[in-house]
Amino acid sequence: MSTFLINIFTSDPAITIYIIAVMAGIGMLIKKFPWIKNYTDIVANVFSYIEDNYKTWGISGNEKLDYFIKSFIAKYFEKYGKTPTEDIIVNAVAQVENLVSAQNTATNK
Repeated sequence: MSTFLINIFTSDPAITIYIIAVMAGIGMLIKKFPWIKNYTDIVANVFSYIEDNYKTWGISGNEKLDYFIKSFIAKYFEKYGKTPTEDIIVNAVAQVENLVSAQNTATNK
């Protein structure tokens, strides 16, 4: 009986339903909290800008993170007219660390 249920819950149609549910949930969160998408866009833009220019600036490692935080705060203030809260900065740093990790994983393959 348990093998039968496992087969049903792990079948391709069931996985498709799970993916659709997750995507719908993310969409609802973005509709309810549009600022999440907005500051993740800032994170991606600042990260990309730093990655494109860090060698010419002569920075690396923690200096890149310091530059990211300063740039993120400036861009956030420019867009919203207020300084981001500590929680937003912490979330932005976590997102950029995930981007760096993904980039390093892709580079090491």
